[in-house]
Amino acid sequence: MLRKDVFYKIKEHKLFQSIVIIAIIISAFLIGASTFEISETLVSVFLIVDILITLFFVIEIIIRFIAEPNKKDFFKNGWNIFDTFIVLVSIIPIGPNSSVLLLRLLRIFRVLRLISAVPELKELIEALFQSIKRVFYVALLLFIILYIYASFGSILFAEADPERWRDMGISMITLVQVLTLSSWEQVMLPLQKIYWWTWIYFYSFVAIGSITILNLIIAVLVDVVTNQKKR
Repeated sequence: MLRKDVFYKIKEHKLFQSIVIIAIIISAFLIGASTFEISETLVSVFLIVDILITLFFVIEIIIRFIAEPNKKDFFKNGWNIFDTFIVLVSIIPIGPNSSVLLLRLLRIFRVLRLISAVPELKELIEALFQSIKRVFYVALLLFIILYIYASFGSILFAEADPERWRDMGISMITLVQVLTLSSWEQVMLPLQKIYWWTWIYFYSFVAIGSITILNLIIAVLVDVVTNQKKR
């Protein structure tokens, strides 16, 4: 029991938690720095530091596991499973014939541990998961609006601009571009020269799809986060 108390104090200590966050940030820095052209000496240094960080993460998971009074509860916590999985993935042995690229790709996942290491990020992700059902219905509403406008667009503009409106599928892809507000005026202006009322179609779609629906999604997320903090 005394040993468990010691490990629990280590796990809960702010210094230990800060070191974990720093290790994750350093790991992310090493991954980013390795994409540049660097000297062989730095490559060797980065490799040693990376091995030490990997070893630290393994020790950290062991400390957290030992500190848990009931070992079954450790695996009932989704964040513990998430962290353990990330650490295990990063220490998968790579054979001599395997690509170094695979190892680097696997190590990238360690950056995700910032989510579980920072309480505010954990709350945000938990809120996102809790809001999935409500966001799904908002997304369904968006799809219905997208489908209706794509149908109108395909019928009205197919002859004038077949590259963007020749069928339902292409029309929906075009409207997704408009929805992101990425150069959407370039889609509208050629049609505006042919049909004077084109602006009504596009302005109404942008207002309903891009502005209103986006605000609905934000409202759902804010409501979930607010309710979560009240508990």
